[in-house]
Amino acid sequence: MSTNLYQVYILKNRMNRRFVGKAEDAETELQAHNKGQYKGTKPFKPWQMEWYSEPLSRNDALRLEESLRKHKTNTQMLESITHKHDMGMDKKFK
Repeated sequence: MSTNLYQVYILKNRMNRRFVGKAEDAETELQAHNKGQYKGTKPFKPWQMEWYSEPLSRNDALRLEESLRKHKTNTQMLESITHKHDMGMDKKFK
């Protein structure tokens, strides 16, 4: 059984496109996205960290990631969901 903890994160680019993901270290993952290491996000860089969660179990991170992905174009819903997990950045969604 894995004891790794994961952070769920939301990246945003200058075109207001969002990407939701999970990783053991959200900041390291942001750097990888901005270096073009991921085919799906490479054309849309640079990315900025919009929000990230506190460290969560794998199952909790998967559930949160799925919930955020369903609503990534609905700013009000994202605020509502992330407010419940407000251990990340103290930043309002725009």
